[in-house]
Amino acid sequence: AAAAAAARQIGSQIDHQSNSIKIHYYGMACPNNTPLATVRKKTSFFNSGGAHDNNSDNNENQQQQQQQYEKGECTIGTPLEFVENYNIRLTPNVDFGTAKTLTQVLRGRNIATKGMGVPGVEALTLPYIRNADRGGNVYEVACNLLEPKIGSVEMIEVELEKWIQQQKQQFSRDDGGDDNDQYDRDYFVEKAYRVGTTEEQCLSVLKNANDDEYW
Repeated sequence: AAAAAAARQIGSQIDHQSNSIKIHYYGMACPNNTPLATVRKKTSFFNSGGAHDNNSDNNENQQQQQQQYEKGECTIGTPLEFVENYNIRLTPNVDFGTAKTLTQVLRGRNIATKGMGVPGVEALTLPYIRNADRGGNVYEVACNLLEPKIGSVEMIEVELEKWIQQQKQQFSRDDGGDDNDQYDRDYFVEKAYRVGTTEEQCLSVLKNANDDEYW
C-alpha cells in the first residue's frame, strides 16, 4: 500500500508540473490493478514495431497522442511481485524480423503454444534510436522477469546463446555452408544488461538501512 501511494504521488507531481506528459498507472497504483503488460499496449513507445508501420491506424493514434502530450508518455506503478528487467541490445547486423525471433524464443507465454520461452518473461522487440556517430539505430529485446526466481537472467542467457548458435548456422548456410568464425556473440549482440535493481539488492539495502555507507 505504501509503495502504491508513493507511485501515485510521483505521478501526481509529474502531472502537476507538466500537463504535456501522459501518465499510465499500473499494478497496485492503478484503481483497477491493471498489469503492466496491458498498460504498455496503450502507449506508443511500447508498441512493438509500431513505429515502422506508417500506414496503420495505430500509428495515426500515436501521432495524435504525441501532439496532445508533446513530452511523451510515462508508466508508473507497483507490480504485485518484484519485477526484474533485462535488455538485449542487438547489433546493426540484426534486422527487425530476426530480432523478433529472439523475442519469441524468450517470451514466456510461448512455452505452452510453441514449446519455447522462459517462464514468467514478457519480451518486446523495440527500436533503439541513437545518432549515427554512436552506432546508429538498432533493435533491442526488452524483458520483464515477472518471476525472476523461476525465470531468471541466467535462463535468458542460456536461450540467448542457443539463439546465437541458430543464427550462426543460418548465416553460415547463406554464405555457402562455411562455418564462418565471424558469426560469434559480438556479431549479433552489442550488449545484454540489467535495468534497475534485483530483489536481493533491495532487501540488502533495507536490511542495512541504518548503516552510514548506504546514505
